Amino acid sequence: MKGFRLFGDYALEFLVITLIVAVSAFSVILFIPAVVGVTGYFKNDINTRRFKDIFLTIGKNWKILIFYTIFQLVILVFPILNIYFFNTHPQNINYFVLAVSVVALVVGVIYLATSPTVIVNMDVKFRQLIYNGIMMLFGSLWRSLLAVLIIAGVVALILYYPYVVPLTLYAAPFAIAKLMTENFYNLKAKALNTSVFELKKKENEDDYLDEKGAVKRDDMENEDEKH
Repeated sequence: MKGFRLFGDYALEFLVITLIVAVSAFSVILFIPAVVGVTGYFKNDINTRRFKDIFLTIGKNWKILIFYTIFQLVILVFPILNIYFFNTHPQNINYFVLAVSVVALVVGVIYLATSPTVIVNMDVKFRQLIYNGIMMLFGSLWRSLLAVLIIAGVVALILYYPYVVPLTLYAAPFAIAKLMTENFYNLKAKALNTSVFELKKKENEDDYLDEKGAVKRDDMENEDEKH
């Protein structure tokens, strides 16, 4: 029965997240806040995350999201439009504009991979976000490369096979959130001179206990329901 329940949870999650990301992408300006919200949602495991976590994450970080959204839209949308135009109108190609667009797109992809995790896990100003977005890459270079390749793959689909993109709207944010969260833990563990295992264990204990060290009431109620 547990397997059927998990299947149902993931199926519902797939539909809801795909719909939220798709609607936000069509609106353009809401896309970046939605990505950050979904990253905050995927921070928790399937048994504890709730769809309202998406909107709570957005509400909690609305100030930095204003600047981050403007930054990402400028550095992503215009390069994609330029590249798409040159691909469909090769007679009008301008190689300088194309080169600048490609460089800007690469930078935008990197920050799209790393910055949502920074925003979800850290209280930063915009300049700190720009710095930490780059530093996040060094949590694990192979994870960072994989995350960037996933986004690059989605961008390539947008440019060449846009009808396939809806199939990626759940898988891509899920995979990138998990990869970058591990990067964040690696960097935090190094800064605190501890292991990722001990860091996660401590965070789980903090989630289980309240500020006085007592078991949280919700956890006690959940245990009672199990029995």
